[in-house]
Amino acid sequence: MAGTALANFNDFMAATGPRYLTSAEDVINEAVKNTYVLSRFLRGRGTDKVIQGGKTINDVVLMDESSTYDHYQPNDTFSWTNPQVVDTLEIDWKFSVDHMSWTDQEIELNVGEGLSRDAQKVVYKKLKRIKEMRLWTSMLNGMENDLWLAPDEAGMETNTGKLPYSIPTFIQENDGALPLGFSGTDLQGLGVAATGSNYYNQVSTYDANDPDGIIGGGTGSSDSLIAAFDEMFLKVQFVPPATKQEYFESDNLSRQMIFASRAGVNQYKRALRASNDSLISAQDPAYNNPQYSGIDVIYVGSLDTAAIYSNNDGTGSHTGFHAEDSASAAYTGSRYFWINANYMTPIYHARRYFEKHAPMRHPNQPFTSVQPVDCWWNLFCNSRKRQGIVRPTA
Repeated sequence: MAGTALANFNDFMAATGPRYLTSAEDVINEAVKNTYVLSRFLRGRGTDKVIQGGKTINDVVLMDESSTYDHYQPNDTFSWTNPQVVDTLEIDWKFSVDHMSWTDQEIELNVGEGLSRDAQKVVYKKLKRIKEMRLWTSMLNGMENDLWLAPDEAGMETNTGKLPYSIPTFIQENDGALPLGFSGTDLQGLGVAATGSNYYNQVSTYDANDPDGIIGGGTGSSDSLIAAFDEMFLKVQFVPPATKQEYFESDNLSRQMIFASRAGVNQYKRALRASNDSLISAQDPAYNNPQYSGIDVIYVGSLDTAAIYSNNDGTGSHTGFHAEDSASAAYTGSRYFWINANYMTPIYHARRYFEKHAPMRHPNQPFTSVQPVDCWWNLFCNSRKRQGIVRPTA
């Protein structure tokens, strides 16, 4: 029976011989994610902002102005100083790779006998599209997963580590200081404690037993989810758009966002309904996401199960990371990551920006061709104080 020899090539079966019922353009990709955070980070960013060269990624920041302001009377003498106030953030490139492969049989048996050159090109295009769809889905999904990795000092902070920085590494939910699980003092090559609170992210809390702030079990509206959002909004200095149209037109505003799990987004919607939707600024049928003062509250599927929350509430010792609904986490309940992507962004190396290399023969499988794609990149944050997390109380 035609086609049975290729039964093991699952990603190729639907496109083989008489069983091929749709065109390559109709292949349904069920491996995609609900939200691609990387695309939100890069929205409106010029290539000069996200593609760089050099041995490392670095930036200078002013953490303390070391004030020289004073008052004087006529004829006073002055003691002039020249404070050196600039700190340097420096991180290493991390290297990611993926590939697509095919066998001689996949190509030869799909072309068939007697096909014209033009017909052969059609077959090749179909195969290429399916292979590339799988490759880019795999690679971009992998990078999305990297954004939500638990803090890993050996993997992220050292030049021998393989892991890029992640959002939970920059946004810590206890006091906003050094990520839990880090035994050293540095983050992005800069001492956190020595630098002070200007290198901390922001934290605000709500009562998970009564997030609406109006029913039994809580301690009142001051501990509600909306009250925590109000506090965080002021802490991270988000700028509210005057109108929804401005939100879409301003790149700076569109890179401000709030990420949450499915439970978190639904909890926020319930809190809005409990407050009579008075805090939603854009509620026409064409706009799907709930908002806080014009900032999207966005569902990220990875946060449903991501084990990124420590067992340590700051008073004990860190022994592991858990999901947000785990009783083993220091706090149980939905978290909300407040991101200002003007100050946190992936950076890509100009020499290896999703570089597709020439096909090569697999050394141990002589009838298989492999085409690797690699990317040199890392997630960089030059202002932690403009990032924050809203978390439940213990």
